[in-house]
Amino acid sequence: MALVVGAHAQNLSLSVLSRRADKVEALRNAGLEFFVYDAGSQTIPLLKAGVLHLVGTGATPPILAEAQGLPSAVFGVSGPRHENGGLLVRGDSDIRSLSDLRGRGIGLMPISWHTQFLAAELDAAGIAWNEVNAAEIIPATARDSFLQRRLDAIVATDPLYSKIAARVPVRILAAPGQAFSNRSVYWARRETLRDHPDLVRLLLDALIDSDRRTLENPREAASLLDGLNGNSSVEWLPAISSRPWGVEPPGAEFVTEQQAHANIFAKFGLIPRPIDATPTANATFLAAA
Repeated sequence: MALVVGAHAQNLSLSVLSRRADKVEALRNAGLEFFVYDAGSQTIPLLKAGVLHLVGTGATPPILAEAQGLPSAVFGVSGPRHENGGLLVRGDSDIRSLSDLRGRGIGLMPISWHTQFLAAELDAAGIAWNEVNAAEIIPATARDSFLQRRLDAIVATDPLYSKIAARVPVRILAAPGQAFSNRSVYWARRETLRDHPDLVRLLLDALIDSDRRTLENPREAASLLDGLNGNSSVEWLPAISSRPWGVEPPGAEFVTEQQAHANIFAKFGLIPRPIDATPTANATFLAAA
């Protein structure tokens, strides 16, 4: 049975890789197939159902999966991503700092790094989660609510950020890559990593090479994403150009980050119990990739 790799629009590395025909064919011949789906928020359900075996998301879903009793581990990470955008308010808003968000509505992409980002920023500012009205809202609806002044703040990065900024003046209250490192992560059930190490290394080899090609030729990579999630290659280019490319081992620094954020999640009641983040990272695969 082939292992299935999930690719969705919120993970650009896997989205690009899944559109490189030469890579897709070689991986298929080796026992790896791609399943392309629309919403990264569905990654955990798809893993639970056995539809997916190897996935890429932001750093939040692995914490949520572990807290839900899905033993999993990250086998590769990107560098910190300082993307265009972040936590936005309108340019004429009376919200000038994070403390002004108390009692205000904030739109977050469902089951994404947005929650981890906001939780880290609030905790650093000494603000409790229940002091703001943060809600998971699909991006298109959050965008419309924000543009119509019905939503006070929104977390948005390119290409959504540029689309919003083209419509109304905005201010960035906090940017990803500071209190929250905002890494892409690649992960799987721990049993998958145990039973199929060669295929995991094969995917890492393909990702490393694809990311290198993206870094060398971002316009080519943007052309591969043309039409993805309703965005043109021109709209994807700023997102591709503003982030790091490459895959690193999930070492001690990453585990420390995840543990700190898991502790914040438990403190804020975003997961039902504290978790130990140590088993949720496996750095052994990159050394052999």
